[in-house]
Amino acid sequence: MTPGPSPTAGTDLELPVAILAGGLATRMGALTADTPKALLDVAGEPFVFHQLRLLRAGGSRRVVMCVGHLGERVQAAVGDGRRFDLEVEWLFDGPRLLGTGGALRRALPRLGPRFAVVYGDSYLRCDYRAIARAFLASGRLALMTVYENDGAFDASNVELEGARTESGQAARIVVYDKRRRTPAMRHIDYGLGLFDARAFDGVPDDRPTDLAALYGELLARGELAGVEVPDRFFEIGSVAGLEELRSLLAAPPTPTASRGASMSFTTQFLDEVQQVVRALDVESIERAATTLAKVRADGGRLFILGVGGSAGNASHAVNDFRKLCGFEAYAPTDNVSELTARTNDEGWKTVFAAWLVVSKLRKEDGLLIFSVGGGDAEKNVSPNLVEAVKLARERGAKVVGIVGRDGGYTKKCADACVLIPTVNKEHITPLTEGFQGVVWHLLVTHPALKANATKWESVAAAGTP
Repeated sequence: MTPGPSPTAGTDLELPVAILAGGLATRMGALTADTPKALLDVAGEPFVFHQLRLLRAGGSRRVVMCVGHLGERVQAAVGDGRRFDLEVEWLFDGPRLLGTGGALRRALPRLGPRFAVVYGDSYLRCDYRAIARAFLASGRLALMTVYENDGAFDASNVELEGARTESGQAARIVVYDKRRRTPAMRHIDYGLGLFDARAFDGVPDDRPTDLAALYGELLARGELAGVEVPDRFFEIGSVAGLEELRSLLAAPPTPTASRGASMSFTTQFLDEVQQVVRALDVESIERAATTLAKVRADGGRLFILGVGGSAGNASHAVNDFRKLCGFEAYAPTDNVSELTARTNDEGWKTVFAAWLVVSKLRKEDGLLIFSVGGGDAEKNVSPNLVEAVKLARERGAKVVGIVGRDGGYTKKCADACVLIPTVNKEHITPLTEGFQGVVWHLLVTHPALKANATKWESVAAAGTP
């Protein structure tokens, strides 16, 4: 991290980073009975090696390791940090554990007037420099990074107002509470905090203090800023998290990554593809297959609806469901003349519903919705999908969706809905539209739906070279 003492200063000064690695790791069971979390193997190396390289790639040069249980073994592995092009200092817990806030209070003489904090089990791929600049520009005593989690990876605990992902400007945290959660909490504490040492003036040096409690006090005093981070967090604080990170980092590093630079865009995007695959809800896909099979068994037709890139997917999917699965399937967007005439004469909102009315939509039929947002009437996002789903509900037709983000109106009303998980807010649309293709190809290949062989596979089975 390379901010100077003021937002306009140069980048020759750096914020030290405190790593809180003193926990007992009781959630990890036998894995950490004799091994500290920091030394758990991840892609052939101790986790802390990956964490230190990531911090160095973000601009850090000095790290203070706050360790406790089995900390001597971590120190023996890392040493003074030279192998990571870092200066690493060590601070061991005293005879009495003082919690995360107390540990930082003890570390203040080593950290100086401003510093950053990460947890010893967190792997955070974010723009550390931009976050440091946002902290200095905020004029607050502390800054919390947050991620729009929507409960996907852990329980959301932050209400945020005025987030600015692209610019990195600080935004206002409205509520932060790990115990009393509200529906308005869409964000979660990301795990990277930045502090002015004066934030710890009220922290006692003789009794345990939790960092979350300090965040709460600073928020109440108007001294806590927030920055929304677009890239999801990774952690090894749970067995599932450890396995996920192992998979993420299993690929050999690129030449630029080995020099401490961030991964290439291609590697990052393909990593996100893998994350989506691992996070897909298999049960929702099975429900979609079962629902569509019922439509076909009842002699119903399948109407496939999409807007923009999803309209192209709808056209392709019509072919697959007709040819491979034996559906009578249609997409209203295939008839450009009718679509544009209805848009011109009647308005965009009703084009799909009006088309379905003329098509005599009935209860035996089904809708298959491809959409990134799923439709939202209040925000005027794909209102034509909303009206189509409403008509289907009125007439008793089945609704299946393959959607992204929170799924919108489609997710709310569908009989079966496959939600493409968000792993990076910057890539919601390409990943959702790409995985619409993956999921519908899965469905037309599913034993519950597939009726005819695909050409290439049938040729190969016949032994044709």
